[in-house]
Amino acid sequence: MEQATSQCGPRGQATKERLRRASIRVFALKGFHDTKVSDIVAEAGVSQPAFYIYFASKEAAYEALVREFRTALREATQQCLLMPDTAPEALYGKVRASFELALNLLGRDRDLTKIGFYQVPASQVTRQQFLGWIVSNMMQEQRSGILRTDIPATHQARLVIGLLDQMGQIPEQDAASEDLAGICARMFCDALATQFIASMPQPD
Repeated sequence: MEQATSQCGPRGQATKERLRRASIRVFALKGFHDTKVSDIVAEAGVSQPAFYIYFASKEAAYEALVREFRTALREATQQCLLMPDTAPEALYGKVRASFELALNLLGRDRDLTKIGFYQVPASQVTRQQFLGWIVSNMMQEQRSGILRTDIPATHQARLVIGLLDQMGQIPEQDAASEDLAGICARMFCDALATQFIASMPQPD
């Protein structure tokens, strides 16, 4: 856990933020198991005793970062729920906005995303929680008639995670998040949204 301290003035907050940024860089580079507190303080340019003012251990610093990432991911997922009154003509735009929100989150701090979403040991739990949050949204959207019901929500959610997993690793200079979001939204709507499926030409 993070240490409760009286170091809450501007100088103390600045030191804690330096340690946070250093922890992100080092954990992303070396992974949790190969990172030492000495690596973090060397990166931050502070003393080892200073580290323990703010964090009880390496594990505490790591857990704080993972918790930060998961909280942001959960809040973003909650914002992506499609309301029952979503009009068919507005659906694609709302789905695209949801994918863009998620991709921007994954790209906002790629080192933090690497720690929370791609690296062990945090990634497995993060993805399982993420799956649950998406499934909760999708089950509501199925009940609202927005998403097809012949494919279980869990499988639909895995499709979303797969899209975000792959698209989220594309370098920003290679493709803008809004363009990637559009691609994801089109694939999602064509495959899973009932209004889109009903309007697609049927084979002879």
